[in-house]
Amino acid sequence: MVKTLKLGNQCIVTLSNGSTITKEVNEELYQKIRKCKTDEEVLLLIDDKSKELASNKELINELKESSILTFEDDCAYWKEVSTLSVPKDLAKMIIKAENDNNEILLETLKNFWTLLCLNTDELCRNKLYTFLIKHDLKIERSGFFITYRNVDKKDKNSTITKDTIFTDAHSHKFSIKIGEMVTMPREKCDSNSNVTCSRGLHSAGCSWIKKDYFGSVGIVCLINPADVVAVPGEVSEFGNNNEYGKLRSCAYLPIDFAKYDNEGNCIPYDVKTGFQCEYVPKVIYEGLMGTEEDSPYKIKLPDSCVKEQITNKLLDMALKQIQNRVVK
Repeated sequence: MVKTLKLGNQCIVTLSNGSTITKEVNEELYQKIRKCKTDEEVLLLIDDKSKELASNKELINELKESSILTFEDDCAYWKEVSTLSVPKDLAKMIIKAENDNNEILLETLKNFWTLLCLNTDELCRNKLYTFLIKHDLKIERSGFFITYRNVDKKDKNSTITKDTIFTDAHSHKFSIKIGEMVTMPREKCDSNSNVTCSRGLHSAGCSWIKKDYFGSVGIVCLINPADVVAVPGEVSEFGNNNEYGKLRSCAYLPIDFAKYDNEGNCIPYDVKTGFQCEYVPKVIYEGLMGTEEDSPYKIKLPDSCVKEQITNKLLDMALKQIQNRVVK
């Protein structure tokens, strides 16, 4: 029999084996606890480890039924894409899209994972999708994802249009223009995710960025998952106070201007995951196939991947982007 005692906002639960658990609760949660008849029911409500175990068990059962993902050796794999294991949060969304028969979302997630598999940093591969969920950052149909940052006009007297040349407020070394890739050598970026602010191209979630924070003009960016070099901060599905809202990459594509409310808060870009951007097909195609030495952006294939297979996937992604583009 489960016994409960509430003192202020603290609930003390005595389980059937005599052990006790103390949990901070509101009245709604307390009433749910009082209705529990077994230890298992209580633990699922108030114990994070029990919640995670139950969640994992449910996910494993769904993985075993999936026709897209394979469950082997306690890991999920999208074998059509690569031999790398799929992170938990991404696997959960793939399963949901499969169950919902959401073909656009499945295509988007497949492209995202294809590009993320080209990222040689294991920590980035494991943390990135959870970071996107945490900050409600959307993914473009090609697999690129949205972030935000601020910039300054290079010519202070110029008017702001999509042809305006901007620069970063920190070094003033970069030329930034809507629709053109901004890059720096990956080897010059700091890939240590334990360091929150260091070398690399910084961008952030909408809730992190503020008006006039390192720049007077806000822009919306798309980033290739393969180009992420560091995702600082601990990310947990149960929340964590050490969460950090910025990441570092070695390239990004400015696609539009960000908007701010009267209090200087960034307004989320009005798109859903699976949207399409007019600049992306050109970037993917030229990024893969560009042969000029001065090409500003190239998608690099790591030695560990099957290059012909990945090359064909990237070309197919670019072709579908062009075919599916909405003509306005």
